[in-house]
Parts: sequence; C-alpha cells; structure tokens
Amino acid sequence: MAGKDELTAHLSTILADLRNAIDSSVAIRSRGKAEAKTVALVWESFLSEFIGYIMKKRRETGQNLLEGISFHNIWRK
Repeated sequence: MAGKDELTAHLSTILADLRNAIDSSVAIRSRGKAEAKTVALVWESFLSEFIGYIMKKRRETGQNLLEGISFHNIWRK
C-alpha cells in the first residue's frame, strides 16, 4: 500500500513532467495561431481525461479526491 511519502514523490515526478509539457506548449503556441489552437486541443483532451478519471473513481469508490481542496486558494497563487 502506498503511503504519503510515496504519493508525494510520485506527484513531484508528475509535476516535473507537467512543467516540461507546459514549457513545450508555450514554445509551440508561439509559432502561430494554428499551433496555439492545436496545443489548446491537446490540453483540453488531457484535462478531460484527468478530470474524467477523478470523477470515474469517485463514482466507483465514493472517494472524492477534490473534496477539501480549496480552488480559491489555488487560483490566488
């Protein structure tokens, strides 16, 4: 069973990968409007899969991973 430290390490690795994806996205978007649209579609697909999986797990397990997260505090950063 995974513990908090393992989860934190796993999410830290994922965050590093996401930062690389963001940097790549910015570079691609800077090439023009068509590329910017393509990047938006890729991110939309990714976020749809990500949020969709969280919602699927909530339905299957009753565990809401977004419960207790303050999006107000996140957006203010």
